[in-house]
Formats: sequence, structure tokens, C-alpha cells
Amino acid sequence: MKKLFLLAAFLLPVLAFCGEPLMLINPGRETFLNFPSAIMGNDKTVTVFLPEPAIPLSKHYPVVYLLGAIPKDAPAVQACLDRHTQKAILVGINFDETELADTDKIAAFISRELVPYIDVNYLTKDSPAWRGVAAAGPTGAKALAALLAKKELFTKAIILNGGTEPVSLAGAAAGLRVLLAGEQEQAAVWQQTLQDMNRVYGPDYVTVLGDFAKLPEAIDLDYLFAPAEQLSVKKLKSRTEPEVLYLNEDNSARLRVQATLKNGKVFDYIPLSLRISPHYLDWNAAAGTLAPISGAAAGKVKISGSVDKKQFKAKIRLKK
Repeated sequence: MKKLFLLAAFLLPVLAFCGEPLMLINPGRETFLNFPSAIMGNDKTVTVFLPEPAIPLSKHYPVVYLLGAIPKDAPAVQACLDRHTQKAILVGINFDETELADTDKIAAFISRELVPYIDVNYLTKDSPAWRGVAAAGPTGAKALAALLAKKELFTKAIILNGGTEPVSLAGAAAGLRVLLAGEQEQAAVWQQTLQDMNRVYGPDYVTVLGDFAKLPEAIDLDYLFAPAEQLSVKKLKSRTEPEVLYLNEDNSARLRVQATLKNGKVFDYIPLSLRISPHYLDWNAAAGTLAPISGAAAGKVKISGSVDKKQFKAKIRLKK
């Protein structure tokens, strides 16, 4: 692959004027300024984060494309690579909100220009089973859905705070695996979407709840590329804070359910409905809270949750 080394700052305008991509070479990554694109225009910045200090790489790697990642996110991306056993090539593209809204153009650029370029110039595992795409926000999620509709491209996806408006993933490949991340209200919507598609928690999707500042913080490479047989749910565990609620007062308890997979990895699970007996409390999946039903008699309840792998069950005992 031809490389253009920047010898001095005054060369940058000359190279840009010539219409050539500009490459900044750093340990473990390469940044292309003005990446040539007939579809997007010659003004995109693409950063390739390498799992090894430099190229040529010693072996083939999976690839994850980050929609919206920019060079200043490099520390977060590098931390993502460092904390996982599974290594991958991460490709960040500096799309803004306006560009992400044009889903057809995004899909065309990545499928026709960027993916072929990466597969030709780097040692990649160039099949959909080893290729993922990540996006943040409602606009990014729609662009991601358009890419997933191209079944020959991606079977792995990361959606961070994808919004509360459902987006169809019906056109995605049968082997789609999704990591949902971010706020509970938004994750619950996407979890419902995947459940409606008969996707199975564990092998097909998982949820990670948290306040992620940057998209790379939400990526779990070890989950995305793990063998499916290692991802079945081994156990579910529930916890409520506080454990006691007063029925005739305006109060609530936060419920958190965590799923441990066969390989030992732990993720959050949002029960979209609960069986509560006796029915003294209502469950709000979007907020993750249990609250007394309207008109409940005076008293207090101690919440004890028992969970099975198929349907969450919460047992409520009234203390008189």
C-alpha cells in the first residue's frame, strides 16, 4: 500500500490540492485525511486503528466500523482494543449528524468504497461473520439499520443510545448479533424490537446499561466475536434498591437484573414484563422501577426476586 509521509506542515495544502489522500501515521493507527470518495466527496477523515503496533499485520483480524468516530477519540478506541482478548481492526469515520441522516449515501460509501479498500489493504477476515458496525444516537442507529440490510456486509452491530423510536432490523442477516448499550429507556425499546424478531438473549443480543461518554467505550469485542455456543444464559440474578417499599406512599424501587453467560461474561437484562405476586407493585421497564399500584392499602412489602432463564418472576411478600 502506497504511503504518503508528512515531512513538513507546508506540504499539506500541496498534497490536498493534488487530490491525494493524506495519511498520518501513528503507532497502532493510520489516519487518512480527505479519504477519496466519489459518493461522499473528498472530505472524509478515516482512522484505521490496528491491533498491532504497525503494518504489515502478522495475521488476519475481524473489522468493526465506527460511524461518527473521529481522530480525537483515539484514546477511547485504543482502550477498547487493549481491554479485550479478542483483537480487531477498528475503522472510525467522522460522519456528522447531517451525513448520517442520508442513510442511502452512508450505505453506498461503506459498502462500495470503504469496506473494499480496507479488505484489500489490510489483513482482514473478509466475511460478514467477522465484520461489525457500531453507531450512537437515533440518527446513527438508522444509518446502522440501512447497513445491516446489506446482508453480505455485517452480522455484528453495536447500538449506543439508539433512541426510543423503533427502527426495523427485518432486513438483517439471520446470524445478526447485537450489543445494546446506554440508557435503559432506549435499550428497552431495542430489546423489544429484537424479541419481536424472535432473537434470543445471549447468542443473538445482550444489553449493557451505563452512561457511556464515547461510542468505543460501549464496544465488547469478546462478546461480538465469541462462538455462539459460549453465549447461552447460564443464570440470571436480580437486585432491588431498596428492598422494602411502603404501599401508600409515592416511592419506588430500582430493579436490576444481570445475566451470566456460559463463558462467564455478565450483562444487563431488561425484563419487558414481570409476573408479580401478589400484585402490589407495577413494573416500568423503561425506567427500571417497581412502584406501588394506585390505591394500594397501607403496609409495606419486602421485594425478593427469583429468576429463571425463560421468564423473570418476582415474588413479593407483604409484611404486616
